[in-house]
Amino acid sequence: MKSFFSLSALLLLFLNSAGAQYATVNFDYEKARFGENQPLPSETPIVFTGPITADIDIVEIRIYSPKGKEKRDPLTLADWKRPKDKSGATNFNVLVNYKLRASKKYDIEVTYFRPISEKERQALTGRLSQTIDTYIDSQAESGGKSISFESSSKKMLNEMNELAASILSSYRRRSDEPIPTFSELVKMKIEQVESVKFEKAEEAGASQASAAKMQQRAQLIEELRELTSMEVKAMSGTNLLIFADSRYVEDYQTEDKAGYFSLNAGYGGVYLGGNLENLEYGTSPYLGLSFPLSTSTIAPRFLRNASITMGVFTNNFEGQGGKEISGPLVGRPFYLGLDYKLFQFVRFNAGATVLEEPEMTAVGVESNSNRIFIQPFIGLSAKINLFLSLDR
Repeated sequence: MKSFFSLSALLLLFLNSAGAQYATVNFDYEKARFGENQPLPSETPIVFTGPITADIDIVEIRIYSPKGKEKRDPLTLADWKRPKDKSGATNFNVLVNYKLRASKKYDIEVTYFRPISEKERQALTGRLSQTIDTYIDSQAESGGKSISFESSSKKMLNEMNELAASILSSYRRRSDEPIPTFSELVKMKIEQVESVKFEKAEEAGASQASAAKMQQRAQLIEELRELTSMEVKAMSGTNLLIFADSRYVEDYQTEDKAGYFSLNAGYGGVYLGGNLENLEYGTSPYLGLSFPLSTSTIAPRFLRNASITMGVFTNNFEGQGGKEISGPLVGRPFYLGLDYKLFQFVRFNAGATVLEEPEMTAVGVESNSNRIFIQPFIGLSAKINLFLSLDR
């Protein structure tokens, strides 16, 4: 028995260390396929690799649910950035820690980015500036007692950032910092414009005051334009990369998950009758098989840790009056229950045991017929997993 538990421990340790490995998958750009068109590894982190030209500095991997690109955000996003000390790198390596489900299909997008040229940067700056200036003009209004914007300063700042983000969606930064957004200084300048108020028309000198306010307002809006122009230049700075190319692979299959069953060996007790003051029970080692409720590493913890288990006790039990309690069919008590992992090498078992005992006559003598009945049991066990892989 000692050697059995030692073997179980070594096998489980090997399986755990093997499960910690990363699967490497090569991306074929020309064919838009992975490896030799094999299914993607399931339920394990994946390193996507593939060739790149010298001008590519960032490669992004996005994984979507099937037909999901137009409907929702990616399930996961990971990228590779060219190391500064390896300008001659000819392959990318993108680590994706998101575990794909077995026997499923996914859409995968591989996107490449290259450094932006000075001409492209200037064009980007001009486009951003023109878009923001047009937005500021569209929001300006005058009337009533104030000269302000149609939207609040907070809403305007958010909408300006949304406009800029839409334009910059095809760009990335070489550093890990995100592309800058419009700052609180812009919000404060908008609030200054909102604070400009007209004088009432019937008040003395209202016309002159209104003209002064209009001039003040125009000056503040010009300062707002200058401020946004400065921040636009920071957004389109030199440390910027532009979209170069993309490959989109639809409905790519993942591999099937290998199933397994387990050999169990443990020691348990079966309730035979009585109460707490006069408890009748039997104990024995047992051997059996268990079948996991889920083989998926990303299933809920209970399903991952629990199994249906069945087997036989190696010894019969002694009942009241010394009568032997065995089991039908195999001549030993057999059980059916649940197996749950307590620790790395220890399982808790609980369920029902099918028992058989001689029936007693009215005078207390064993008859020629037997009684079959069911009683609960609990136990502790260790197990060895035996993996199965069936060809399609």
